[in-house]
Amino acid sequence: MIKSVGIIGASGWLGEHLTAALLEQGRRVVGFSRRPREDQDLEWRQWDGEGEIDLSGVGAVVNLAGEAIDQRWNQKRKEEFYRSRITLTGNLVSAVSASEVKLLLNSSAVGIYGDRKELLLSEGSKPGQGYLAELCVAWEKAAMAAEDAGIRVCCLRTGVVLGRGGRAWEKIRKIFRFGLGGKLGDGRQWMPWIHLDDEIGGIIHCLDHDLSGPVNLVSPHPVRNEELTLMLSRAMARPAVFPVPGFALKLVFGEFAEEGLLTSQKVDPAVLKKDRYQFKYTHLGHALADLTA
Repeated sequence: MIKSVGIIGASGWLGEHLTAALLEQGRRVVGFSRRPREDQDLEWRQWDGEGEIDLSGVGAVVNLAGEAIDQRWNQKRKEEFYRSRITLTGNLVSAVSASEVKLLLNSSAVGIYGDRKELLLSEGSKPGQGYLAELCVAWEKAAMAAEDAGIRVCCLRTGVVLGRGGRAWEKIRKIFRFGLGGKLGDGRQWMPWIHLDDEIGGIIHCLDHDLSGPVNLVSPHPVRNEELTLMLSRAMARPAVFPVPGFALKLVFGEFAEEGLLTSQKVDPAVLKKDRYQFKYTHLGHALADLTA
């Protein structure tokens, strides 16, 4: 077991939960931040995504950095998407390749598959079309370059992470709390989701098991958007009678609506299932019961 783990993005929502889980296991965690920080439970080192990074004493690095994609896209934001993913990962790979780091777990996203309608997608499926798919392909290529230095690399293709305090769940919860929930578009699009506990559990599983290449961090049971809407309505005891037409979503969110909200991705966590990872929340109903308790 790797005892010392560095986390890029340790101060973010997901990073904080991963840090807590690793510390509970008795591991040493080194957090990296743009600004100097102090924390009695872990060591902080400063890094802004460029220049030198101090990886001394670190056995594995988990890179969770990346500007949030769930917003209206414009050229300036696309440049930040690229810088915070591909450029930063390239800089990190250069550093880990010259260090004692043995493992790099690098964020990616199910967006790499594009809009694939009813096709069941596994890690062996080809990338799809569109801006987000191309961004993810370049992101993973930058990370996998670390293999040239003998480093094991996993690309964590994450779906929609549902957890208290997370961007996705808090947006959904607020909409439904005020009785404004409804399906997006025709609601037939598949949505790959994962509970926060399994997102963290899946990352740690990759840390401790001999996996490499892409790993889908999603539940074994994706749901259609209309099913998600109905189950949320029941779990929160709120109506879901305000469907949002696709054209309205495109007017508000532009490209993100087309590639992020209306796209259909029936994603299967084939690698984790084959490696016998035990999901805590396999069905959306159980996850929602936990989140609304």
